[in-house]
Amino acid sequence: VERDAPPSPGSSTSTPRVYNTHIIVNSNGELVSTYRKIHLFDVSIPSQNIHLVESKTTAPGTKLVVCDSPLGLLGLSTCYDMRFPEQYTRLRELGAQILLAPSAFTVPTGRAHWHTLLRCRAIENQCYVLAAAQFGVHNEKRSSYGHSIAVDPWGAVLADAGGVDGRGTLEVPVKGVRARGDAIVTPSVVICDIDLDSMESIRTRMPIQKHRFNASFS
Repeated sequence: VERDAPPSPGSSTSTPRVYNTHIIVNSNGELVSTYRKIHLFDVSIPSQNIHLVESKTTAPGTKLVVCDSPLGLLGLSTCYDMRFPEQYTRLRELGAQILLAPSAFTVPTGRAHWHTLLRCRAIENQCYVLAAAQFGVHNEKRSSYGHSIAVDPWGAVLADAGGVDGRGTLEVPVKGVRARGDAIVTPSVVICDIDLDSMESIRTRMPIQKHRFNASFS
């Protein structure tokens, strides 16, 4: 969270909001890049007593961010952004090789869409997708789905830390890891290899970027 964002337009108060900020820190502990989440989740369904207005407390970012790293060029995003494929298309055009999407999906939306959305963003853009995900019960009204995941540019799931609905690619029992039914209830870390040569091979064999005809959609 980044403080001192401007108040909501049209608001009767001058209360500042925050930015939902994705940061990149290098191995020396230095802040090297920041991205402010662009797409905010505002939903109001009075008949179901649902009122979720992220923009009330959070201001949207305005800039896409690609930054260099020892792994390759990182395209930054956050959670709800992943439902907007145009953002990732542009990140790919800006040179991204690895798309990052830290998230906190609810259980219903996670079950329905989490794996599908991430695999789609990987396949469409021929990039790796790495998505850290919250898991667990926050309060009586909110639980997070989990399943931190790594997807390769062909759409294959390389690693899945598990969560609601399954243990992902983790093998349990493992010393120090607790499981409840099909859910991992101990913090988990997944590790995978990033093979940029393989990514370039996929892009060469199926040159999506060269075939994209943007003029048709303007």
